[in-house]
Amino acid sequence: MASYPTRPRRRANGEGSIYADRGRWRAALTWTDAAGIRQRRTISGKTQVEVRKQLAELRGQLDKGLDPPTAQTVADYLTSWLELERQRIRPSTWRQYEQHVRTHLTPALGRLEMTRLAGADVERMTTAMIASGRAPRTAQLARTILRRALADAQRDGLVHRNAAALARSPRVPSRSIVAGRDYFEGPDLRRLMTAARVHPTGPLVTLAATTGLRLGELLGLFWTDVDLDARTLTVRRALARSWDGWELAEPKTPRSRRTINLPATAITALDRQRELQAAARDAVGDAWQDRDGLIFTDAVGRPLDGRAVNKTFHTLLAAAGLPAIPFHGLRHSAATAMLAGGVSLRTVADALGHSTITITADVYAHVTAEQRREAADAIDRVLG
Repeated sequence: MASYPTRPRRRANGEGSIYADRGRWRAALTWTDAAGIRQRRTISGKTQVEVRKQLAELRGQLDKGLDPPTAQTVADYLTSWLELERQRIRPSTWRQYEQHVRTHLTPALGRLEMTRLAGADVERMTTAMIASGRAPRTAQLARTILRRALADAQRDGLVHRNAAALARSPRVPSRSIVAGRDYFEGPDLRRLMTAARVHPTGPLVTLAATTGLRLGELLGLFWTDVDLDARTLTVRRALARSWDGWELAEPKTPRSRRTINLPATAITALDRQRELQAAARDAVGDAWQDRDGLIFTDAVGRPLDGRAVNKTFHTLLAAAGLPAIPFHGLRHSAATAMLAGGVSLRTVADALGHSTITITADVYAHVTAEQRREAADAIDRVLG
């Protein structure tokens, strides 16, 4: 009896097929989406097992009523994600995100499909960054930004796992700050305060070195934020970069909104700043522009530019014969001085506006280590 080839069975919705093609294994998956539109996805891999696994994952998504994500590339997604982030974060933060996407994420991962991105791809990126000379902390930040972007993609159903979250973070050495490079210890700090008494930017430098306020917080201070009778200062806002200049914005973190006590040196500096500002206002008369009562302004009452402050600060350091440190080093100097003077870690963290005490302990581990040795020595003196 003659035999005839049977008609191939029509595949069920989402069943898919696996076949070899030019040295690779591929699978074609078809399904009808929720809108009744026929969809097709092609998967490829080096082995049949790899492709079968991917196909099973997609079938599982269909069984749960989920349409497999579209084959969008990482570069395309990050471009659209950055546009949305412009409305949610500060301009300075957005510029940092955009730089990392453009410099690191897109060159390394941009061509990959979102659904094909794996933790190993992210780890290869961070490893390559460090191997090329980038700091481990920079590689860690690139992974953090990608993790945030992919979390939004997962929330929107574009991917079903966060590859950056699955990737292991690069090992980042503990932060260490060095006296004379990152901050000033007692003798140099006193030398700086002496020079600041006669320098135009002296009050700003003195307040930074005695309170530990960030530069943006200092430049966002109003005279109404100072209570000279109570000898306190309250941080309510910060001067921050906007899209087209500068703006007064909320502090960096909720804990950055704080009230701190002022030492006598800071009170004296504020008194001098009031005199200098009054003289500048009298000199320009109606051309004075400040209407908010900012403490630190330029010669015509405009908010100070942080870049100009840094330049003037380094002029002061040169005049005092001191090594160049960043303006942010004054914050480190204040914190180190407080800790060395026996102020508790919790109190210093509150004064600095750190979001957690862990940050304070990490940055100033060199001081707390000395305090622990002193505590041990104190026990020896009592028992000796």
